[in-house]
Amino acid sequence: MTQLDLFGEVLSAERQRHYDALVCLRDAMPDALELVVALRRQQPRDTRSPRAGGGWAYCVSHAGLRVEAADQWSAGARERGETWGWDRTPAHLVTWDELTALIGQDPRRAEIAAWANSLPEPRWRLLARPHELWPDPEGWHLSYLCHDHVHEQWPRRRRAWQLLLDLLTDAITRVASTPTNQEPAA
Repeated sequence: MTQLDLFGEVLSAERQRHYDALVCLRDAMPDALELVVALRRQQPRDTRSPRAGGGWAYCVSHAGLRVEAADQWSAGARERGETWGWDRTPAHLVTWDELTALIGQDPRRAEIAAWANSLPEPRWRLLARPHELWPDPEGWHLSYLCHDHVHEQWPRRRRAWQLLLDLLTDAITRVASTPTNQEPAA
């Protein structure tokens, strides 16, 4: 998949990987907030099993975040005669160090982490993407949206997710607009 940057230039392979990982986090991953707070896989067992959603295939492993556009991961790989779909780990790895270089120093991340770390366990439901902040919120039944809103943590959860989405959007813009001769350090 070729992605043009903001000025119509083709992104380098490294910038493309960074761009894709950030877009996948922002647009497709229900656990993006938890990943951005930790900047690592928190489960002790490693995996290469893919998940898919929002036009992306992705895998969170100890090595980092693997991403690939869903059409390339499935139909594109099949057309190329490669293993495709659920039997194939997404092709493009962005390591935790690379992701940390891209977003780790953003002050919004500290605010998001402070809120997330203040929650009692189990907290996975509160850390999950609110239904209205998916790219297609109209696809959810109204009861899901209402359930999010009635929880006492809703205002703080909504703020944390909005900060996360803004942080990722700003990082995407930086990656896309970095001149080719000034690749971000990773």
